[in-house]
Amino acid sequence: MDLVPLKIQRAYMTFLFPFAYQTKDRQKIGNILLEEEFSFFELNNATLEKAFYGDITIIHEELAQFFYPFLEDKLFPNKMDSPDFLRFSKAFYTQGALHHQENCINYELMSIDVTLCPFGNGIVTVRTSIDNPYDISDILNFIHYFRVLEAKLREEKGASHHFSFGQCDSTSELLFNYFIPFLKPFLQHHQDHSYEGLPFFEDERMFSSAYLICDEQAELLPEHLFRLGQVDGRTPDGKPFISSTNPKYISNYVQEHAHTRWAPNSYIISSAQAQMTLTNKAFKHCSHSIQEFMGTHYYNLFIHYFYKMMLLKLSYEYSEIKWGKDKQIVNELIELITKFSARYYFEEVVVRTEGREISQMLRKHFRINEHYVETKATLNSLYRTQEDQSDNRSNNLLFILTVFTVISGIYGMNLVIEEWKDSSDLDSVWSYTPFEWVAFITAMSGIGLSIVLVCFNAFKTLQNIVRRSKRKI
Repeated sequence: MDLVPLKIQRAYMTFLFPFAYQTKDRQKIGNILLEEEFSFFELNNATLEKAFYGDITIIHEELAQFFYPFLEDKLFPNKMDSPDFLRFSKAFYTQGALHHQENCINYELMSIDVTLCPFGNGIVTVRTSIDNPYDISDILNFIHYFRVLEAKLREEKGASHHFSFGQCDSTSELLFNYFIPFLKPFLQHHQDHSYEGLPFFEDERMFSSAYLICDEQAELLPEHLFRLGQVDGRTPDGKPFISSTNPKYISNYVQEHAHTRWAPNSYIISSAQAQMTLTNKAFKHCSHSIQEFMGTHYYNLFIHYFYKMMLLKLSYEYSEIKWGKDKQIVNELIELITKFSARYYFEEVVVRTEGREISQMLRKHFRINEHYVETKATLNSLYRTQEDQSDNRSNNLLFILTVFTVISGIYGMNLVIEEWKDSSDLDSVWSYTPFEWVAFITAMSGIGLSIVLVCFNAFKTLQNIVRRSKRKI
């Protein structure tokens, strides 16, 4: 299939990397970020409106008005001791180049955000831009290789980053060796450059968002939009690539994934791995749209990406439960999803119509509603099943203790106990009659079982207290 070229004059790209951290380290991470000259993001700090976005200004008042008040105060807290979303940002404006085979794409790493989310989750946001004109295949190829933290597959290997301070063979090395190395010790599952332990990090690639400005009045074809949604750049040997050759399939995909409010000049394509805006308007007419891309639309994407992270994390945790042994963990997960639902999870988060339309697309392609319903139903089912098992065990123990109590009352109280009062040694035990032996064994077994049960319950209680203090739900 011959692909129609499309010249991209300017590109702004954002990459989202999810991570997990210990909640007890939250304040420590925030203090270290401040020491590393990251700025705590506050809406009432107007000096930050021009600090992190290149030649673009983000009006904080628009951010405040974009979301419903019940979410706005959580997305943009004014104090660092808030349990909600703490964003720390730093501008770098560092020039670099991505090399792959004989191709070289120059780009600028503009700024990095580290956002500490609730429940021990976090998101690193990397903003980049490309000012030189490149074909759409080259731009998508750049996004394809940049979003891969550690290359493992054939189609992911071969790219390297070149900066004045040195060369990096992976995006992970670039970020955690040069730009945010101080964050690395706090990342859970960051062992041997592997991210396989992160349940919400699908295929170990960052989520990509981009705003692409092509030649003015250039024709925007379905194949261009399809390639954006699929991040189809070039094959390993450098040829333009598209992951479908069926025009009808491509047309149906675009119809399902494209936001066409501003067609035929601008489209927004949303998928599970990317959200891309493509426009053929002149740059001078795109200023407000780029502001939305880096401001309100970014936060719209951010909150829904957080929803997806949380639900995948919960799914992973209940899949790791040892059947019949982790009732307390099930209770903690139910408490966690209840707090998540009550404080952060809302069907509608955006006030404006266009924002709500994009929200619905994100919820659909992230499958947020399905994940939420499935997670709640599974946890409730687990709880009911384990509660039934616990009730059965309790009933069995009560039955055994009742039998011991009855037998002890019949034999022990009348035949043995009185003799124990007057005996200072165990010599008299050997002279017991068969009935007295039954009473003696029954009494001692009942006392022993009671001691074991008390010790076991005390141990489980202490264990649960320690676990909850570590998790700090």
